[in-house]
Amino acid sequence: MELANITKQRLLDAQNKGYTAIITTYNSNPLDPIWTFEKVKRERLKQFSEELTDTFQLCYSISEAIKTIDEYAFIGKVKLLD
Repeated sequence: MELANITKQRLLDAQNKGYTAIITTYNSNPLDPIWTFEKVKRERLKQFSEELTDTFQLCYSISEAIKTIDEYAFIGKVKLLD
């Protein structure tokens, strides 16, 4: 497993591989979070995000992250499984 910076290209690559969400790992440092890509059905994203807030995890739709990363860059690293 490799850690890499989150970039627009990484988000696009993940989306092309079928991932729909980017979430922080459990107990991730809020000042330097580690993110992972997840495959969540689009209609379940909102509920999934709300469930994760109970464990202080964050969840964003990858499509929304791609639209906003130029203005609001993600901090931290992403875990790459390849």
